[in-house]
Amino acid sequence: MPRKKPGNLKDEILNLFKGNPSLSIKFNMLFNKLKLDKSMKAEVREILREQVLSGELQKNGKYYEFNQPTAFYEAVIILDDKNDFAAEIKTERGIEILPVKKRNLQTALPGDSVKVTIIEYAYTEDREAIVESIEKRAKHELVGKLEFSSKGQDYAFVIPDDKKFRKDIFIPRSALKGATHGDKVICEIVNWEYQDLSPEGKITQVMGKAGDVKTEFKALIKKYGLTKTFPKAIKDELKKMEDGGMFEISKDEIKKRRDLRKELIFTIDPVDAKDFDDAVSLDMLKNGNYRLGVHIADVSHYVKEGTALEAEALERGTSVYLMNDVVPMLPEKLSNDICSLKEKVDRLVFSCFVEIDKKGSIISYEICKSVINSKKRFTYEEVQEILDKQKGKFLDKLNEMNELHKILFARRLKEGSLDFESTEVKAEIENGLIKSIKPKERLDSMRLIEDFMLTANKCVTLFIERQKNKPPFIYRIHDIPDKKRIQELSQFVKQFGITLNPESKKSIQKMLMDVQGKPEEFLISDITIRSMSKAIYSEENIGHYGLGFDHYTHFTSPIRRYPDLVVHRILFETLGTMNNSRMQHYKKILPDVCKHSTDKEINAVRAEREAIKILQCQYMESRVGQEFKAIVSGISEYGIYVEITESMIEGMIRLRDLNDDYYILDQQNFQIVGRHRRKKYRIGDNVKVKVHKVNTENRWIDLVFVR
Repeated sequence: MPRKKPGNLKDEILNLFKGNPSLSIKFNMLFNKLKLDKSMKAEVREILREQVLSGELQKNGKYYEFNQPTAFYEAVIILDDKNDFAAEIKTERGIEILPVKKRNLQTALPGDSVKVTIIEYAYTEDREAIVESIEKRAKHELVGKLEFSSKGQDYAFVIPDDKKFRKDIFIPRSALKGATHGDKVICEIVNWEYQDLSPEGKITQVMGKAGDVKTEFKALIKKYGLTKTFPKAIKDELKKMEDGGMFEISKDEIKKRRDLRKELIFTIDPVDAKDFDDAVSLDMLKNGNYRLGVHIADVSHYVKEGTALEAEALERGTSVYLMNDVVPMLPEKLSNDICSLKEKVDRLVFSCFVEIDKKGSIISYEICKSVINSKKRFTYEEVQEILDKQKGKFLDKLNEMNELHKILFARRLKEGSLDFESTEVKAEIENGLIKSIKPKERLDSMRLIEDFMLTANKCVTLFIERQKNKPPFIYRIHDIPDKKRIQELSQFVKQFGITLNPESKKSIQKMLMDVQGKPEEFLISDITIRSMSKAIYSEENIGHYGLGFDHYTHFTSPIRRYPDLVVHRILFETLGTMNNSRMQHYKKILPDVCKHSTDKEINAVRAEREAIKILQCQYMESRVGQEFKAIVSGISEYGIYVEITESMIEGMIRLRDLNDDYYILDQQNFQIVGRHRRKKYRIGDNVKVKVHKVNTENRWIDLVFVR
């Protein structure tokens, strides 16, 4: 390799840093990047030394960096979709989200406004943010357990439930508000200056004794920033609407709509549902095609832009279902009454009619506002029984619907849709306590409604896409999965005798179908879902990988999802004439609406999972010592995760409780191996376990193997 002239080499090194001003790089990586002969190492070291002395570069430990005026950026600290700390930064590129290591947070917490610098590592090309100063504190309230100091009653500490918060909070005696040792409390941070020291706080509310199920649910609702009560402004607005007759359907309003009140339209929902978003109808056409009707509650007729109701719905983003409770997006007056498509009651809806042929092809569709009167409130179980026994109300119509569902489902699979088997659980709850818990069976009646809703969501999006003057829109998108994660999935399923081609979606589809009915079905389905990208809301359309749809949105649940409500508004304005001013309005607000709605959905999912865990712990507390069949669902350096087959409750067998050998984690082969006897426990193994210990407060269930 020819030697470079020193002048040229100096310029090349400097230009490398000028082109990447946030670059932080060690000598060997820099040398490799310059692609020089090894004999030039001493020369490069000397050039770097001179550039540091001249102030062109600076050395930070072993890292060389460009010496320039530090660029500070405004940011807000958030938790990203992996629940890790990150900074939402305003840069010249627009809004960026970059990770922040705990050591670089100072004392910043989610919601705080900060100034950050950005650093880029050459060896990974990763970029991250470093908090340089905290500009404005958000109000920080944490839920946790109060414990008095071992040194006496003069002060106590709150141990936060949220394990992301890495410090206990110091509570002076004067700020206890009557809390005693072992109470679950809400604590407000009043001062935190140094990262190495505990913040100081004050108790704002005592919730009850830690570990009590009712107390834990109260704490969970607070932890995730949820509230069941609505502000006074909302109650005042509802009363004004009711007093003004806005909840009555006038003759003038009916004249503006298609009157479907005499049509055979009904709802099919879970047995415990109270908010009925959707109703369905089906007609057979003379040409042999189906005419599917999907009728969705017209929430946008009642929840108008600029109202307190609208602002609160946006803030909440979604209803949150906590097994034995719900935190609604809309007040019950609307969600469970005025908007809910009750049996034998006139209701305002947005209807989507779709003509579908015998092969499942969409021939045409029509969207309009209408008024319906549901002829029957079916549960999934009732419809399933009618289909199974071929006896009951509206049998012929339900048979036609089931026939169409099977055609649509087959078409969807043909076009690449992935059919994940549900890993949800169904609990029988009495007086707030679980009597029984088991996997939720996915009935044909559920699949039927699922396929009808998917079809309506697809057609609504196609309607928008095919507009000559296409308006801004909210899409439900699902990106293609990361290749590395699918390769890891391929390695994982080998132990079940499954050969998965990471490059082929059809191979994933075949695997999901092949494991149906097998003991490992839910485990493989769950691991596959975790290998996928997360579906999100976006104003930019990239399609939906999981469903195999190029065009998709959420239209069918405006009572419980805010994006659906906005989709309804855009649809209605598009059916009329959306002027340029409204176009610009939606173009401006939709990026924030999509991001906020995605964040609220992630928060809701986390809350719902933790609620399930609380009730599972409560359920297992009375079953300590009982034996169950189970399947090994995961491994870690601490122990073996095991899922009880009959209830899908997961617990851990800790390695310290395996006293027949010294066990070592073999992560590459998804197994734990005994050092001396070479006994192996692999993911997917069928085992028998006994409940050893349960701790509801910490959400863990300890199991032991039954020999």
